[in-house]
Amino acid sequence: MRFPILLAFATLVLVGCATARHEPPPEVAPQPPGVAAGETAAEGRETAAESVQVTASGPASLSTRNRPTELSVGEIRQQHKDAPPPLDFSERLDHLHDRIYTWAQGTVEATDNRFASKEKELKPVPAAPFRLGLVLESVDRSDGLDLDFTADLDIALRLPNIEDRLRVFVTSDDLDEAPRDARSDNSLRAGVRFEALKQINFDLGVKLDVPPVAFASVRWREQYRLRNWDFYPLVKLFAETDEGLGYVGAATFDRWVGNHLFRSTSFAKFRSDRDRIQWTQTLIYAQADALIVPDRYGSYLRAQDIGRGWGVRLLASGGEEVKDIEYYELGLFFRRPASRRWLYWYVEPLVRWDNEYNWSSDPGIRIGIDALFWDLARPAKR
Repeated sequence: MRFPILLAFATLVLVGCATARHEPPPEVAPQPPGVAAGETAAEGRETAAESVQVTASGPASLSTRNRPTELSVGEIRQQHKDAPPPLDFSERLDHLHDRIYTWAQGTVEATDNRFASKEKELKPVPAAPFRLGLVLESVDRSDGLDLDFTADLDIALRLPNIEDRLRVFVTSDDLDEAPRDARSDNSLRAGVRFEALKQINFDLGVKLDVPPVAFASVRWREQYRLRNWDFYPLVKLFAETDEGLGYVGAATFDRWVGNHLFRSTSFAKFRSDRDRIQWTQTLIYAQADALIVPDRYGSYLRAQDIGRGWGVRLLASGGEEVKDIEYYELGLFFRRPASRRWLYWYVEPLVRWDNEYNWSSDPGIRIGIDALFWDLARPAKR
């Protein structure tokens, strides 16, 4: 069973990389960089406009992961106000995106100002970028169609007038940051994040469930350049009131040759209530022409940091011993931006072999969209 899968994956990789050294490097999907809180709205608009043109004009460093805009809420509101009226359907779609984005930022600012100290001058509130994702997954099992629908929401709030080093977040991702294939539920989590030291975060919050579940975690995440490889390690210790203690260890290695990506990601987690280790290993070959920022570590395992490109993904998951394979999955994914630069779609035909289903070859498909509310789509009339 294992040999045919590995042989198919190796064949596709060799075919795809035949012209690897002659391809240009991928671009990072252009997002304007942040503007200092002390700058005026007019200066912020000018700086952001110039930065977009520079970023879009040439390829970015392979190891660079641009973040969403960090304009203040006031600057965003002013840019949205200065934008001309929409003229056609595409501009109306962008206008709707901007109205949602601006309304959300205004709500964040109002919350921060409401609980701020009345004796201190109010600081500008940074934007709160958020990401919405919808995924439909279908696998044709021997006992019927296995259909699953997932909605993802991620938002990180920074409330400087409440506490300089306090960050509020809302996410639908699991506490262990596992890949979607190993997730247990879609419950929203809300909490506060303390940046104890550089690259070390302490989270404390509640999972919105019945009854609510309290959680806490400490996470270390970093990025290193090792000769021709990019290395992304993750170590995380977490606890929930209903599942007890757990820990996660993960390592992702990326190798770029032109715009061709070779990736290996190892992920392992342990939970005390199950008293066992669950591991996931992925191998990815992809031809990527544009990248987006991975908000969660599981994005590496699912290749969701690829904004435009295609590739092959082989995943294996099991427990305790490496030989205890629970399932394999082989997928061929295609990821593209829509006509709007904030909307991305992807489709991934796949085949899954499960121990539970006697290793039968079950075909399936995964279809999804990602809407990035990271910046205004129509910032201002120029």
